[in-house]
Amino acid sequence: MPYVNLNLPEEMLEKATKYAKELHLKRSAFLRKAIDRYLVQTERELLAEQFRKASEKCRDESLAVCREFEANEDNSVK
Repeated sequence: MPYVNLNLPEEMLEKATKYAKELHLKRSAFLRKAIDRYLVQTERELLAEQFRKASEKCRDESLAVCREFEANEDNSVK
């Protein structure tokens, strides 16, 4: 497994150490879990943003098509 040197603020390191002990984990295992959770969260947030953008694009295109149909209906009724 690759090695990473990480500098943390003292308070953050103390919390990580405390919670790792409470969960009966080594501090490095606790930090790996924390990073993994953050990666999953970030992945979900980025995917949600992609879905939002795609939805907006689809909505805009659907509205344009509806306006075209309405214009054609208005012209054919006259």
